[in-house]
Amino acid sequence: MNGWMKTWILPAPVPSGTLMQRIAAARGISASSLPKFIAPTFGDLAPPKELHGAVEVGERLAAAIRAGRKVAIFGDYDADGMCASAILLHLMRAVRPNDPPIVYIPERATEGYGLSIPAIQHLASVGVETIVSVDCGVTAIEEAREARRLGLELLITDHHTMLPNGVLPDVDALAHPGLGGGTSELCGAAVAWKVGWAFACAWCGSDRVPAVLRELLVETLALAAFGTIADVVPLRGENRLIARLGAARIANSGLPGLLALAREAGIGANDHVDSERISFGVAPIVNACGRLGHPLEAVELLGLPSNLQDVGARDSLMRSAKQMASNFRQLNDRRKLVERRIVDAASARIDEGLGLARGACVLAASDWPRGVVGIACSRLAETFAVPVVLMESEGEFAHGSARSVEGYSVLGGLHSCANLLQRFGGHAAAAGVAVRLDRLDAFREALSAHAAENRKNDEPPSIRPDVEMFAADLSTASFESIDGLGPFGRTFSAPTVFIRGATVAGEARVFGAESDHLSFFARLDGSDAREVRCTWWRQAAQFKKVKRGQRLNLIAIPQVDRWGGAPRPAFTLLDATECITD
Repeated sequence: MNGWMKTWILPAPVPSGTLMQRIAAARGISASSLPKFIAPTFGDLAPPKELHGAVEVGERLAAAIRAGRKVAIFGDYDADGMCASAILLHLMRAVRPNDPPIVYIPERATEGYGLSIPAIQHLASVGVETIVSVDCGVTAIEEAREARRLGLELLITDHHTMLPNGVLPDVDALAHPGLGGGTSELCGAAVAWKVGWAFACAWCGSDRVPAVLRELLVETLALAAFGTIADVVPLRGENRLIARLGAARIANSGLPGLLALAREAGIGANDHVDSERISFGVAPIVNACGRLGHPLEAVELLGLPSNLQDVGARDSLMRSAKQMASNFRQLNDRRKLVERRIVDAASARIDEGLGLARGACVLAASDWPRGVVGIACSRLAETFAVPVVLMESEGEFAHGSARSVEGYSVLGGLHSCANLLQRFGGHAAAAGVAVRLDRLDAFREALSAHAAENRKNDEPPSIRPDVEMFAADLSTASFESIDGLGPFGRTFSAPTVFIRGATVAGEARVFGAESDHLSFFARLDGSDAREVRCTWWRQAAQFKKVKRGQRLNLIAIPQVDRWGGAPRPAFTLLDATECITD
């Protein structure tokens, strides 16, 4: 069946049961394993020994602190890196509260991503003897050499793609999920949490750690979940367990900074926190600090101590946390305006940015802050269906971000252009890049040609709903039960349903600041004339096709609408087609 936008591959019948049970069956989750799937426990988490190098890094950190060495945590300026930094800060401060580690987060605009020789030299000059990196470092060959020359102990924890030649930095210990073990897809914060667990065990000399550290590991798992969802790693296996167990603690977090951020993002004490609330609520507020502010301030907020005994001190700390979170939200409001300006300007220049092969778009401008271009890249890649690189030009160089599309590794594309670039790194879907301005045109043509030749996009766009939904499935309780299968994200998307012959009730309308979204109410056959709101994001162009009384087949994500009254069922539309009857 062809929808208005995509080819539909309709679901095969599945065994009877509730809507949630049918979706689980369609995804290969057996009835016998379903109870454990929807109710995992902390005992299901893989121990640190399952992550290559985690135990060794944890043991070395414990030994460094026991010996009184000055330790620095070297992090990254995105949400994953800031959460990772805060995790180790909490755990190391718990065992040495009077001399906590230094936290160093590079400034995006002046230092760029990852370990750098000047930063290592600076840390050595202020007496640091042990550096532990989080969410960076696996490609820091020269930086590790400089640390060795200065007599520093360098411990790397990272999850980013290693160099294609397999060369690793010469460091004292390295924890990385890509080097073996059963946890191959962890984000930086999750790697840091596993290392923190190993550190706690090493500090105590036993797998059974005291209550204060055990409780702190439980609380900081929320930061690992935050990083897991914000960094868009695959939500399966260990990642799903971390995201599921950790996200459940965010609404009532014992970490003052995380609790303040949750409230600033509109998350109440009784709210269910799913991946959407983190991705579109909490994460942008934290990331704004790394994009337009000072990322170290976000780590300071996330790392605020949680075990103050004095009531007055706790109240003062919470007031400070609320003010910091509010400041970050205001920074995020400014980020949205800057992002919109970049998207509009880049859209107007899209033909200029496409290379001759028209396989990728590469653009630069002096007034595009490099901290914001990554989000704008994502919007443009979605709109124009090509990989996009946007950069801030300054002096002789341009620095920025790349975002990819389905079927193409932008990191692979950057490797193919490595001789033209000053620096790059990242993932298949997203990367950072720096290039000399006099090589910008050559870079554009090379990346465009590579993308055109290597993108796997032979199949037409299609959509495959999990199950068909019926009027009997239409209830708030039924839709809420689907949350039990979550969290949803990369490789485990939100469940979708096929709805046959829904009737449009009332007139459709467009809404949003740019009138780019579409909304209408629909009534399912046999649902006692109950009307359900259908929201179709960024599809205002379909407005003229939706008419009162029309019968439509729909593919949608069932959700619970909690805005402006009692919770009620709602649909986020993915596609529609007119219902043809004989």
